[in-house]
Amino acid sequence: MSNFLEVKNLSVSFPTEDGLVKAVDGLSFSLEKGKTLGIVGESGSGKSVTSLAILGLHKGTRAQVSGEIFVNGVEINSKDESEIRNLRGKEMAMIFQDSLTAMNPFYTIGEQIIEAYQVHNKVSKSEAKKHAITMLDQVGIPEPHKRVDDYPHQFSGGMRQRAMIAMSLSCNPSLLIADEPTTALDVTVQAQILELLAGLQKDFGTAIILITHDLGVVSETADDVLLMYAGKAVEYGTVRDVLQQPQHPYAWGLLTSIPRLNGAPNKKLSAITGTPPSLIDVPKGCAFNPRCSYVEQVGQACSIKTPELTPTSTDTHHLVRCHLESSNRQKIFTEQIRPKL
Repeated sequence: MSNFLEVKNLSVSFPTEDGLVKAVDGLSFSLEKGKTLGIVGESGSGKSVTSLAILGLHKGTRAQVSGEIFVNGVEINSKDESEIRNLRGKEMAMIFQDSLTAMNPFYTIGEQIIEAYQVHNKVSKSEAKKHAITMLDQVGIPEPHKRVDDYPHQFSGGMRQRAMIAMSLSCNPSLLIADEPTTALDVTVQAQILELLAGLQKDFGTAIILITHDLGVVSETADDVLLMYAGKAVEYGTVRDVLQQPQHPYAWGLLTSIPRLNGAPNKKLSAITGTPPSLIDVPKGCAFNPRCSYVEQVGQACSIKTPELTPTSTDTHHLVRCHLESSNRQKIFTEQIRPKL
């Protein structure tokens, strides 16, 4: 199956008074229809900036964007704003992190879904409203024929997120980007939202990019995982590879910091020392080297040369950006990391 989305060597920078912020630096990945890619990383790693670039939302801003983004064969970066606007909603859509601020408080939920639908479909307002009610029903909103006339503040957080999904899917886009879709929702509602997305993907064959910091969510929903740090991909592969055979020290740190149900109640959680780097002044060499516990096993290369994203020795589809030799990484994982998982 051919890839619906191809991102090649994407870089996004923002000029500021303090210097150039390199939010995304040479990122490449692909995604087929019907598949889910989980993009994981700490705040400031470049996840959301990547999603906005795919939607062409950096157009007309001070952002400096380079690289290529192909959506169903159409290269986004070379198109002007009007051409990209025709693709948004129809070919690609986004569920934003905060549904309350993403929606217009002065318009009803129905009016906003109607507007999104009529942009790409020549239908009357009454037909568009029927479609809005159908979409609200499809995402599990009770009494959609009544709630369609409610305003965003009249919905609970979970219901508002469902309405956002209904709006995003109103034109049946082939690519859906979900930016932290379960943030600030309780665990039960989180599960309902993720189950809803999985069901809609099964029905429509949608390609989904799930942006999150929650590895538990990724393990349950994604097919592939892209782990980002300081604007770069540091590990990329299938969920099975990245979560069961992680190869990068950053991945080890994230996985060992998760509390275990069978762990001792008073046991301290593991933590990654230090803080994420400034994207204005990214450390030379490997950006993770100031926080890495294995720098001494490599030597000066970690602080001088940026490692390439290369295949692991066991799987050409599992890529890692690290100076540690493959055999050494495997030994560390087997002897030190796996017992903690």
